[in-house]
Amino acid sequence: MRSAKLTFLFFLSCSVLFTGCQKIEDLFSTKKSSKITDITSSTNSSIIATRKDASVEIKLNYSILKPFDAGNINSIYPDHYEVYISKNEGIDWELVKTIDTSYVNKSFIISGLTNDILYYLYLKEIKNKVGLASTNVVRFVPSAFKPTYKFILSDYYGNDLYSFGVSADNSKSVYATKYYEYQQGYAAPAIFLSKPDSPPQLIDINCWFPDFSGDGTNISYSSNKGEVFDGHLMPEHIAIYNLSTNKSTRITSGYSVNKYPAWSLTNSFLAYSSSDKSDEELRITLYNPATNQSHILDTKQNSDPNILRYSQERAAWSPDGKYIYYTHKYFTNDNVNPGYYDIYRINSAGGTPEPVFTSKYIESCPSISPDNSKLAFLTDFNGKVQIWIYTFIDGKYHQPFDTSSYDLSETWSKIKWVNNNTILFTGYSLFSITVE
Repeated sequence: MRSAKLTFLFFLSCSVLFTGCQKIEDLFSTKKSSKITDITSSTNSSIIATRKDASVEIKLNYSILKPFDAGNINSIYPDHYEVYISKNEGIDWELVKTIDTSYVNKSFIISGLTNDILYYLYLKEIKNKVGLASTNVVRFVPSAFKPTYKFILSDYYGNDLYSFGVSADNSKSVYATKYYEYQQGYAAPAIFLSKPDSPPQLIDINCWFPDFSGDGTNISYSSNKGEVFDGHLMPEHIAIYNLSTNKSTRITSGYSVNKYPAWSLTNSFLAYSSSDKSDEELRITLYNPATNQSHILDTKQNSDPNILRYSQERAAWSPDGKYIYYTHKYFTNDNVNPGYYDIYRINSAGGTPEPVFTSKYIESCPSISPDNSKLAFLTDFNGKVQIWIYTFIDGKYHQPFDTSSYDLSETWSKIKWVNNNTILFTGYSLFSITVE
């Protein structure tokens, strides 16, 4: 077994040096106003918003879907772009800038904004004085707050740690890595237990998504041990590893998919996603170790005829154990976007799921702060999947990231609160970050 590195290093720098930024010159001096309630992305142009102190940096990307002659590159670009901004959820848009195509694949700054206000922004392509198409709409929250990043853990190979768990007292961590060489030339996903001043301990292979029980005595995870795949369903099961006996016991079996286990902090219940039909029809299931019994909390079908299937994934308990938040994933027959991610919650005693965040954006991987006041989640509000914070008391959004250095995934990354001001997250390594 190869060893893993566990090192507490320096705080990462929060400031980022940007290239390609230039002073913006308006092509037109007259500002316009327009009312647009729904902006649909319909162009090869896209934008990413990185919030700053009373400002925002907008990165303008242009993707080419088919080859073209280098000599004709300028002919495919619009003549220029109009930059629209809104402070009221896109009800009223103001034209604040016009930029030329020299900013394609570069960035520009919009200054003079108000910190802690949620803004919306998009660009409109103008060709022959006609608005032809619009980019995606991004959200951002300017802020002077500079979060502190800390590198926590990477596996031996580096940059491929993608799920983890931490004991309630923060003394132990468990993590899954994509690479473990169990014999020369053969590798498998594996879970390791990491404790201070001791080598990492291999828990199991062909497994992922580990999580500590509230009392720190057990580790749950999902695994695939090579059950027969019939072309429709790849069985996957939940196992519980006991730290006292160093033995694992499966709590699910047979022809079914079971994944994403999450322990409640207030009791010994375990929530996970389960289906005996498809890995696209997972439902939140509750397991009671005391009785060795499990039951599905919700079996109702979605009433929207436009949605083919949906799945309840990535369960996360509220600190009081009353609710289970989860990623509500819709599957479609769209080859471009085969799935949509929202956040719902369901009462742990059962009932009808309640929508928390539903939009055209990705919203996934919820995590509730210990004082039950804040919800951290992954979203592409600003054009790139990153961590955002929502505070329940005032209904405000916070964008703690001011860097795009981390590669976060709505499928594999995880977020976990250490305390009310610090979260751990995986961006193919394990990091911590302070939040407002």
